[in-house]
Amino acid sequence: MRLEQLGLVRYGHFTDAAVTFPRPAGTAPDLHVIYGPNEAGKSTLFSAWLDLLFGIPTRTAYNFLHDNRALRIEADISSASGGLALARLKGNTNTLRDRATDAPLPEAALGAALGGLDRDAYTTMFSLDDDTLESGGESILDSKGDLGQLLFSASAGLADLSEALRGLHEEGAAWFRPTGRKFQLSAHKTRLAELVAERKAVDLQVSAWRKLSQTRAQAEASYLAARARRSETQTRAEQLRRDLDALPMLQRLNALQARLAELPEPQPLPADWGRALPDWMREEAELAALLPEARRAQAECARALDTLHDDPEALAVLPRLEGLEGQFGAIARQQADLPKRREELAELQDQMTRLVDRLERPGLTPADAILAPTIAQGLADLIEADAVLRSAEATAQQELDKAHRALQDRPDTPPLEGAALARLAPLVEELRRADLLRHSADAAEKLEAAQAARAQAFAALAPWQGTDADLSALDLPSPDSLRALDRTLTQAVQDARAAQGECDRLQDAVARLRADTCAAQPVSAAEAAAARTARDAAWTAHLGDLTRQSAEAFAAAMQADDAVSAARLEQAGLAERLRVVAQEQAALDLALARHGAATRQLAQVQAQVSAHWALLGVEGQGRHLADLIDWLARRDRALEAQARLHECTAAQRALADRLEGAAKSLGAALAALGRPLPSADYATSLAEAEALLATAEALRQTARLRADLDARALAVTQAQQARADWQQEWDRLCAATWIGTPAPNARDMRARLAIVAELGRLAPQADTMMRRIARIEEDIDSFTATLTQLAQTLNLPPAPQIDSLWPQLRQRLKQAQATQDERARLQTEGARAQERLDALALRHERLRAAIAPLQAHFGTESLAEIARQIDAIARATELSAEYASLHHDLAAHLRVSDPAPEFARLDALDVDQARAEAETLAATLAAQDDALRTAYADLAEAEKALEGTGHDGAAARLEAERQTLLLQIEDEAAQFMARQAGVIAVEQALRLYRDTHRSTMMARAADAFALLTAGRYTGLSTQPDGRGEILIAQQAGGATKPVDTLSKGTRFQLYLALRAAGYLELATTRPCVPFIADDIMETFDDTRAEAAFRLLAQMAGHGQVIYLTHHAHLCEIARKACPDVQLHDLRAL
Repeated sequence: MRLEQLGLVRYGHFTDAAVTFPRPAGTAPDLHVIYGPNEAGKSTLFSAWLDLLFGIPTRTAYNFLHDNRALRIEADISSASGGLALARLKGNTNTLRDRATDAPLPEAALGAALGGLDRDAYTTMFSLDDDTLESGGESILDSKGDLGQLLFSASAGLADLSEALRGLHEEGAAWFRPTGRKFQLSAHKTRLAELVAERKAVDLQVSAWRKLSQTRAQAEASYLAARARRSETQTRAEQLRRDLDALPMLQRLNALQARLAELPEPQPLPADWGRALPDWMREEAELAALLPEARRAQAECARALDTLHDDPEALAVLPRLEGLEGQFGAIARQQADLPKRREELAELQDQMTRLVDRLERPGLTPADAILAPTIAQGLADLIEADAVLRSAEATAQQELDKAHRALQDRPDTPPLEGAALARLAPLVEELRRADLLRHSADAAEKLEAAQAARAQAFAALAPWQGTDADLSALDLPSPDSLRALDRTLTQAVQDARAAQGECDRLQDAVARLRADTCAAQPVSAAEAAAARTARDAAWTAHLGDLTRQSAEAFAAAMQADDAVSAARLEQAGLAERLRVVAQEQAALDLALARHGAATRQLAQVQAQVSAHWALLGVEGQGRHLADLIDWLARRDRALEAQARLHECTAAQRALADRLEGAAKSLGAALAALGRPLPSADYATSLAEAEALLATAEALRQTARLRADLDARALAVTQAQQARADWQQEWDRLCAATWIGTPAPNARDMRARLAIVAELGRLAPQADTMMRRIARIEEDIDSFTATLTQLAQTLNLPPAPQIDSLWPQLRQRLKQAQATQDERARLQTEGARAQERLDALALRHERLRAAIAPLQAHFGTESLAEIARQIDAIARATELSAEYASLHHDLAAHLRVSDPAPEFARLDALDVDQARAEAETLAATLAAQDDALRTAYADLAEAEKALEGTGHDGAAARLEAERQTLLLQIEDEAAQFMARQAGVIAVEQALRLYRDTHRSTMMARAADAFALLTAGRYTGLSTQPDGRGEILIAQQAGGATKPVDTLSKGTRFQLYLALRAAGYLELATTRPCVPFIADDIMETFDDTRAEAAFRLLAQMAGHGQVIYLTHHAHLCEIARKACPDVQLHDLRAL
């Protein structure tokens, strides 16, 4: 046996790991060293090998990563009978599997390769760690196990001889021990003394026997009379007790009958009515409370939705208002700061007036000379706005032209019918989600795979051939019955062999017994009776004469009778032997009958096996039940494949029907839209529907573009209007100043404003101040205009100040947002309320359907009334059963088949009188019991005295037993002496033989020990120790040591030497198995470790040897000791 690969699929911390053990080249040793640091899994691999061979224990330490049900070990093993690809799971049964098919395998598949070794034997001899190395070594030294017997026995096959000698010693000691008290010979002597005493006690005269016989007859008559009187009294007392005990039962029976009269007739009702009725009542009550509440909630949601008024205008301007949120604070601050700025402007204007006077321009006032800030700012803004307005107008015109171009290529077709389109869209969406075309393709693939699987499964049924109907119609026994038949066949073979062996044994025994009894001369019963009659006559004559002659005559008759008795005793032994012969002959006849029955049973079972194969149309000769069982498994797989093919075929047909139905639905929807496709398939119809939906979407896009065009035209109009407003404002500002009209263009106005700016040192400051005030006012006006525009959009009343207008807008928009949120919430709650209402309505309909049979049966709709009637019927049924049971018990108590006729007698019974009579009879019975016990005691004493007389031949039986016992003692003593002499001779011969012929294992162990200790110990020998032997180690200098005095390291080397010797010894008689060791060299130095690897290399020349270690330096030592060693690193897994 050799391990080719060990797979740790799910075991310990390993997942999908494997260690491969390549075969050595040529005749190189098959030695493997596996290295791994601590926690790398060395001990896990060591344990996995044992668990693969013998099963994973119920409690394992290697399920910390993978669950017990997931543990799996795999291995490739080669042996003389072929290769095995195995897997081992954790469980109670069928844990050994075929790795490829995962089919269960018998444990015998591994047992044959292991040569019959169990887990304990393999661990002791071929699987070593520190613990098993030491404990197994001690076991070997104690002569336990196969290796211990091989070590202390000669090689001539004497391994079992010591056990046989020990059994013979124990058998002899059980018959006789000089220093003991309890043994078989002592028991025989005690029984002889008892027989002599009993023989003397039974010898009495005839007259005494007659007197005792009369006494016994009188005592028997008195006993029978007392027993008859007591029986009569007992009968009357029992009758009264039965009557009195029956009265309460009769009263309960009458009460039950009265209660039954008040209840309805018992009738059979469905069992689930009573069990389900409480649930139905609870559900009816629950629905009665929940349905109105659900309707109310749904109605409230609807009413609340009706009361809500959306504000789409406010929601539309909500983004703009949110954008103005940041400006409001700045505008408010500017508005508060505006008076201060105006005061500063007034001061500047006062200064400017004095400056204008120095301009010497008559009639030009400071206000005329220095333009007002608002006017100057307005003119400046208008100058700046000129370019912006021109650009905005151009941009709006470009966008309008672009919108015109976008509408030129759009289709101008009438819109599709809305309702039909609304029906088509969800249908197409549902079909997209269903993805029927993909499912149809998948079904076709599955059907093709099922057809291939079915063909493969039916091909595996060869040589049987037929259709699936033929296969289903086969009436074959189940695998369990075939396994039972296999066990019956095995048992029949074993029974036939056992019966044959029993017949041979009994035939030999009968022949020996017949030879022992063929020379015996029997003494007839007539001769014995004549001798006894002559003795009695001589005794009677002697009692009458009492002379010397009569005494001599009696003595002669007595001697003759004794001689006949002795002959009869010997004949009794002969008869016993003849009885044994007859028994053995009967046993032989019975054994022959069993042998014939077993042979017939075997033939019947073999005929059944052939008949089972014949059902398949296959010749059963030479075929096994295991093949038929395997064929049945393939048949089941074939039937499953056929069923799967039917399922796939049905699934494909169902998909085809769905495709056809979907195509019809699409055709109807398209026809409603004026696009009928009478003969189109599903794919074409779906494509047409999708195209139609795309067209509808394009029409909706055209409508959106038209709306955009209108918006762009409005923007152009607004841009032109803004330009006109600018020009009007420009003319107005110019006319309002000393500039006059006609107003210059913006370019000329920019130059004049620059001249005005040169009025002096304060003019720029005034101008700046005026522009600042103008900008503030403009911002306020712009913000106010924006708010006013928003207010107009929302139809709010105008407000003079932004402080009052802003909160109104905020409140309006907040209300609009709140209304929108409330509508969404109410819609959600309404949907949920409707779902709850639908669910409750469905529950109510189901409840009505469930209780309808009960309402029809009982004629009422009230579940409470139905429950009351069911309870009454159940009570009536219960009481009726109780009445029948009590009626039966009363009949059994009164010992009648029908107790009804006894009811009148019991009703008329005087209870007090009956009780008084029963008490009287109880006292009478007590007295009669005392009298009966006294009479029985007198009878027993008389019988014992009569039986003790020996008149019935007890003396002869006792004497015969004594003689037989003496003969038995003689035979057993001869056997004891012969056995003891043989044991002494064999022990002496065995001792001499061991001294001259020590076992080959001892020699191998001595050589291995010398190698491991580098020659410090040269040999091993044994010496007697009490009833056994101990092992002695011989040192190189000639000194000797008992092995129990060696150091721990040396003892471990000895234990390894003993394993190596045992491995080499057993390799000569049985197939080799892998030898595996886990770091057993912890106590070895490098020199002895190298010697140990050389020893392992010798073992590896006969079989596979695997050594696991976490010491890296041992790998180099192993390579030095054996260059052909194969090294493995667990870190690579």
